[in-house]
Amino acid sequence: MTLPDEVYLDLDLLRQEIRLFELFPETEGRSVQGVFHHVRLSDYPSYTALSYTWGDPTDPRKITVHGAGTLEVRKNLWEFLRRQSSMISQPKLFWVDALCINQSNVHERNHQVNLMRDIYDEAREVYIWLGTESTNSNIAMDYVKTKGTRKIRSRGAGFHAIWTREEGRALRDLCERPYWRRMWVIQEIVHARRIMVWCGEKSFTWGAFESLYLTLKILEDTHWFPHHEFSIEILQSSAAVTAWQRAHWRHPETPAPSLRTLLEVFRHWQCADIRDKIFALVSMASSGTTIVPDYSLPSRDLYFAVRERNPDEGPEFENMLSQVLGLSDQDVELSGRDLIDYKIHPPDKFLLRKRINDDWGNNCVGSEY
Repeated sequence: MTLPDEVYLDLDLLRQEIRLFELFPETEGRSVQGVFHHVRLSDYPSYTALSYTWGDPTDPRKITVHGAGTLEVRKNLWEFLRRQSSMISQPKLFWVDALCINQSNVHERNHQVNLMRDIYDEAREVYIWLGTESTNSNIAMDYVKTKGTRKIRSRGAGFHAIWTREEGRALRDLCERPYWRRMWVIQEIVHARRIMVWCGEKSFTWGAFESLYLTLKILEDTHWFPHHEFSIEILQSSAAVTAWQRAHWRHPETPAPSLRTLLEVFRHWQCADIRDKIFALVSMASSGTTIVPDYSLPSRDLYFAVRERNPDEGPEFENMLSQVLGLSDQDVELSGRDLIDYKIHPPDKFLLRKRINDDWGNNCVGSEY
């Protein structure tokens, strides 16, 4: 395997360059292949940005980068690239964080993370990769694609069933995939213009998934949940929370929330680097409450940087922030001892829902907090 520094030529960061991977169509007997291109983001090249989970680091695969050598990528990304290469007849440009950012170069990493909002906003489309197919994932994918936009049909005082038991279970399983709990997907989905969701070789548009979400909200509002098995689990899933978040955020009258509000909502989402609990949210937070991502900062310094930007939030916020960043009260010298332990006693969901509505306004399509 070629070392990363031998594969990655330096980006011109002053010109706001990004690195795109041009994926080649599958060639019999050859590995996943492509070539890197350096482009200015302001030139709006036509590319697809990928939103996915990095996956297991212990089972890497190799891809060939023409003119540079080979790179190791994790199996989940390799599976996506392999399947896409088998489906395209012409080379296709992708932006993929683990592939298009030299992760060993902290300066480049900082710069590119600060461009993430623009990268996903300017992409022609964003592909969500949920992973390879499972025993019932094709059932769920086909359901959303063919039935997700159907109008709910009245029957007496209620409604006709919107799915079979098998379809409901498959949808529940799809909405509980690890992807939906990844910290970075929040901003990637929120900022995307057009989204296509992939699982194996099946796909559906985000609009179909959002239509299904709104149908479930009708069932909730009319108290018809008991007649639709799995509907409560699906509406309370991380996938549904993300659907609500995107619809709400993209409403033209929605103000930017504070960093505190975002942390209260998403603090239990997952990331490999604990500092991403902050960095993955900054592009959505109001400018007065956030910071510029810097991976040279240790968690303790990041805590004080965020606290300095939020001086009026008080000890409850400081306590939550320290726990989010995995710090003890000795690390940050918290003075209070009667603070909420968010790990043991999370905030009441209805009080949290009120805080979200107070902070963001009431433009959301619905929420289960």
